[in-house]
Amino acid sequence: MSGTVTAGTKSEIARRHDEIVASLSTAETPLTHEELVTFMRSYLEMIENEWGGLAKNIEEGGCGDNADYAWNSTGRRIEVMDLAGFANGDFKDWDHDLLARWPAVQPPPGLSWDYLRDGGWIDQAHVWVTLGQRHYDIEAVEGVDNPFDLHDIRRGLVRTLRMSDPELLERVSSDPWWQGSIHLADTPIEAPAGPGMG
Repeated sequence: MSGTVTAGTKSEIARRHDEIVASLSTAETPLTHEELVTFMRSYLEMIENEWGGLAKNIEEGGCGDNADYAWNSTGRRIEVMDLAGFANGDFKDWDHDLLARWPAVQPPPGLSWDYLRDGGWIDQAHVWVTLGQRHYDIEAVEGVDNPFDLHDIRRGLVRTLRMSDPELLERVSSDPWWQGSIHLADTPIEAPAGPGMG
């Protein structure tokens, strides 16, 4: 039957992904944005079609595994990051020298660095990869300038504010960024649309 994969054979998606990984993991030149996007799209396609889907991956906390896999698959030419990485070693304040590397990294509208630190966001549990000025995860295969724009972080902020500070969430909810974040928190996780995603 056409399209059927038998035991011991790889699907076309898996073969293409293996070729991409093979070409990236042994390269010695700096990784480009385009190469990372190609890898991330292929990896998302593997998750969607071979490994149970994006929602399952995210719900099972796959972000750390995703970031480690991307780091290894690209020849370790990217950085793995989490919000704790933006903190000084004592997790009591933000590492402003590190934040200076990424001037686009700013707190979400209506929040301050102090509010995020005091509210425990310095230890937010999401992991992603960076290349240059961009931040990538399995939902942001093209990358974003500010990791607070990563969907998992946006969903987490909404859920936490709903529990810990609903008055603040009410005050900021008219902002388009927060409206989008609330929508992300309230709708099922779906793979992003784009070339090679369907």
